[in-house]
Amino acid sequence: MPQNRSCDYCGDDIEPGTGTMFVHVNGTVVHYCSAKCEKNADLGREPRDLEWTEEGGDHGVEAEEAAEPEEEETEEAEPETEEVEEEADDEAESETADEADDEADEDEE
Repeated sequence: MPQNRSCDYCGDDIEPGTGTMFVHVNGTVVHYCSAKCEKNADLGREPRDLEWTEEGGDHGVEAEEAAEPEEEETEEAEPETEEVEEEADDEAESETADEADDEADEDEE
């Protein structure tokens, strides 16, 4: 049964029947989608240092960041207003308590 795999170097999908499977002497299996990935791995280049890989490119990060804030904004918008109102109430209570303490101190003097 053909399996869809992802390139261990760049993270792209590998269609069944394409790509290269490299088995190391210790039995570790590495799948490459193209000769470009295999050659860069042989040269010792880290995928995080290359922009065209999933790890190194910021295109994947931008897509994730663009998708996540919309969800977060709607979820966090309501709690923030409640928290702000609670904080405002707490501050008002503490201010009235401080004023009462100040008045009590002035009366004692």
